[in-house]
Amino acid sequence: MKKYIRNIAVGGLVLLSGCNNFLDVVPDDRTEINTTEKLAKLVADAYPKASYAAMLNSRVDFVTDKGSGKQENNSNTDPFFWRDVEDETQDTPTYFWRAFYFSIAEVNHALKAAEEMGFPKEQEPYVAEAKMIRSFSHFMLVSLFSEFYEKGGANDSPGIPYVTEPETVALAKYSRGTVAETYEKIEKDLLESIDRLGSDAIYTVPRYHFTKAAANAYASRFYLYKGEWEQVVAYASRVFPQPSLFVGEDGARNVAANDNASIYAKNNFQPWLTTYAVAPGSNDVKIAYTKASNTSNLLLTEMSSRMSRYANTWRYGCVKSDLEQTLSSSALNVTGGQWAYRTWYSGDNHYVPKYSELFIKSDINASTGYIYTIFPTFRNEEVLLNRAEAYAMLDDYQKAIDDLNVFCRQRIKNYDEKKHVITEQTLVKFYASALENPEHFMQKYNAYGSASWSELKKALILCVLDFRRNEFMWEGLRWWDMWRYRIPITHTTKDGDTNTLYPGDDRWLLQLPKTAELADVQLNPRENFLSKQW
Repeated sequence: MKKYIRNIAVGGLVLLSGCNNFLDVVPDDRTEINTTEKLAKLVADAYPKASYAAMLNSRVDFVTDKGSGKQENNSNTDPFFWRDVEDETQDTPTYFWRAFYFSIAEVNHALKAAEEMGFPKEQEPYVAEAKMIRSFSHFMLVSLFSEFYEKGGANDSPGIPYVTEPETVALAKYSRGTVAETYEKIEKDLLESIDRLGSDAIYTVPRYHFTKAAANAYASRFYLYKGEWEQVVAYASRVFPQPSLFVGEDGARNVAANDNASIYAKNNFQPWLTTYAVAPGSNDVKIAYTKASNTSNLLLTEMSSRMSRYANTWRYGCVKSDLEQTLSSSALNVTGGQWAYRTWYSGDNHYVPKYSELFIKSDINASTGYIYTIFPTFRNEEVLLNRAEAYAMLDDYQKAIDDLNVFCRQRIKNYDEKKHVITEQTLVKFYASALENPEHFMQKYNAYGSASWSELKKALILCVLDFRRNEFMWEGLRWWDMWRYRIPITHTTKDGDTNTLYPGDDRWLLQLPKTAELADVQLNPRENFLSKQW
């Protein structure tokens, strides 16, 4: 069945195989999906197998040009200069586009097979899982290849084709629709499936599936990007307990160590205070970071990516000064304490180890093959920080601060609940210089109406953004945070040549594969450049 899908998947959108291969396939030479067991296996294999992290990491603000002599690859070099990537191999937009539409094709065939079997009751969790994969896959595509969703806006710019039916021809024709229409369809699949997912017990390894916890984590991200803050709180709170026990005086209260939210964070965060603090080497952290037994991870996906081998040594990455400003123990933060993150280095390559290399030989006797890794698509840390941001947007400042204090209890060395507590006063004081700067992105670009916010609200959002940048470094999420908040990105080459990607520049949208035009899908514009083209 998978071979059959690969030959026809999404026509010109994917074009993984030539038309002749499709014409040569004998229809009866494919596996018939006629049992619940076969359906479950097809859905389990349908998760997209491409990484957004690698192609986004060199686009953001914490990367440096280390100079010639370092590992170079188009998937790392071109994004640093915000150029369209012509390469079609691992970690490129074209590879990502094809892999995600192939995933969509697989789930559509699974859903069609379930329909033909009459949707028996025992297939309900697998049908829900398939719809959740389809929703997520389209969400990732529209979030990269279309204008970002504007809360309260028309959102009438081109979206991406939302494919819900199996293809029966080699080159189907598609319309991009609008961003608003794409989001409506994404949300429809999400809402139809989220409460129909099965229990963890139906899966051999639940962390590799959209369990209820993983689906709620996804929903919290979807509604965060859509700007529906109440929904973010609702779905995040299905995963993460609400703080209810406190210590300290009013105005300086902290979440107690024995509170359910604190206990949940202690047991379900990446263990930077414990296991990683005493890890003998970076490989130990790499291996542990994406294990299925690591309860920080809500959804793990298999990614065909070079990140595990080259992320630390690529030319456009982090040097010592980058991490000193962000997550090293010497980096200043609102608590006044020291970050528990550990960084490693080799020469001037500085990094946080997160990805362990896995390898599949091209055949049993080959010495060549495919590099891949396991990727933490959703983690508990993101869920908590999504909720903190949503509370801040809802002007429920104390609840936002409570969530940030829960986070910091697991991220600050030798945490002292009185000394390191975040309060309204410490937030405003720590971010005072940013708040006083008329050129600051919150004042100048006014994302979500930020220019009119109180100093406390601005400080809260800046704190959340800082914590998210540190926590998800090398995981790709920083790109969307900078896009959402219209944060300009400045890159400087080793020779001192500087350029800035300003909000509104066409280069924030990744370019679609040129082969998509075969399916009548128009490419993204490349006309509005607000700074030079490198």
